[in-house]
Amino acid sequence: MEIAKYLGQPASCLIQADHFKHWSIERSVDDESDSPEVRYSFTDRGLRFNCDRHNELINCLFLESEKDGNTVLSEVSFTLGRNEVLKYFGSPSKSGEGFSHPVLGNFGPWDRFKGSTYTVHIQYKSDSAGIQKITLMRADVVP
Repeated sequence: MEIAKYLGQPASCLIQADHFKHWSIERSVDDESDSPEVRYSFTDRGLRFNCDRHNELINCLFLESEKDGNTVLSEVSFTLGRNEVLKYFGSPSKSGEGFSHPVLGNFGPWDRFKGSTYTVHIQYKSDSAGIQKITLMRADVVP
């Protein structure tokens, strides 16, 4: 995926890139978690990312399904069903079934695809066909 080129790069590289430099962005710092991090969110654009707290290198990119079912940031359409994703990426390195959490609600099934430099995690919608979220993670930060 083209946007994966920003993994491991300073946050400023993505923020100042031609495609993103005019987008509204919010920055927050989480010093409470086990690994303190900086979080960026492009308001209403379906893109968020997390960085380490010390040098703000991008660890994870989150592409979220937009209302129209697509995002311009992914080569993978958010309208694809699980079978179509499996045809595109091949066999997943890990998978999980959907579940319901009493407080957080319903979560759809997911698949993880390990690449040589990064991992792709696909979270499917729980109530319909399609993708809810695509997460790209540097290989050294995958849980």
